[in-house]
Amino acid sequence: VQFEEVNDCNDDLCMGSAVERTDEHVREYLIYRGFTGTLKHLDSDMKADKEKGFRVDKIIDQLQLFIQTFDLNGLKDYWGYLDRRLFCRLEDIYRPTVSKLRTSLFRYYVVYTVQLKNIEKTQEFFQRQAQELQGQPEWRDWFILPFMPAPEQNPLFSPYFSRQWSDTFLVSLHNFLSVFFLDCKPPQPVLLSFDSEVQRTTCLQEENDQLRHMIFLQGRLETQNKQEEMVHHKLPPYVQNMDRLGDTEL
Repeated sequence: VQFEEVNDCNDDLCMGSAVERTDEHVREYLIYRGFTGTLKHLDSDMKADKEKGFRVDKIIDQLQLFIQTFDLNGLKDYWGYLDRRLFCRLEDIYRPTVSKLRTSLFRYYVVYTVQLKNIEKTQEFFQRQAQELQGQPEWRDWFILPFMPAPEQNPLFSPYFSRQWSDTFLVSLHNFLSVFFLDCKPPQPVLLSFDSEVQRTTCLQEENDQLRHMIFLQGRLETQNKQEEMVHHKLPPYVQNMDRLGDTEL
C-alpha cells in the first residue's frame, strides 16, 4: 500500500494548546463563580473527550492504545466516531483516502495480533468482521492469514510486517489529521479567537521588547564610540613620533 505524502505541520499542536488554555480558563471561571456542579461535569466531559482537544498526537495515541490492548470494539467505535463527527465534513473526493486509512488501520491491528502471537484475537477479528469485509477486494486474501504458520515470510503479507510500512502508515495518518484540523476544523468559537488574539498580542509585545533592547544596546554603543573619539583624539605628529626620538633629540 502506498500512501500519499503530506507536508507535516505543527498547527495541530498550536490548536491543541489553545484549546487546553481555554479549557483551563473556563475551569478557573467556574471555580471563581462557585459552579462546582458544572465544573464536575466539565471535568468528566474533558476526560471522555474523543477529539482530544484537536490534538493529533493524542488521537493517534488513543488509536494505538486500543490496538495494544486488543480492544477491537473500542477501535471500531472510535474510528466510527471520528468518521461521523469529523470526516463527514470532507468533500467526496477525499472519501477514498479515509477508506484507505481505515483499511490500513485494521490491517495494522491484525498484524499486531499476529506479531504478539495472539492467534485468538487474530481469528476474532476475521470472525467478527467477516460479513463486512468479505465483499471488499482489498480484504479477500487476508482471510487465510490466521491459518498461515509464518505470514511475515509470505510475499503477499511480508510488507505489512515491516517497520517501514507501519511507520509510513502512522506518519500518513498523522499528516492527514493535521491537514484536516488545519482546513476543516469546526468554526472557531469566540473564546478560542480571544486566546489567539492574546497569543498574537503577546508575540508582538515580545518582538517590541527585543527591538527596544536592540535599540538600547545600539544607542549605548554609539555613545561609547563618541566618548572614545573624544578621548582618543588625533595626537600631534611630534607626540606620535616621540617613541622614535633619541636622547640627543630631546
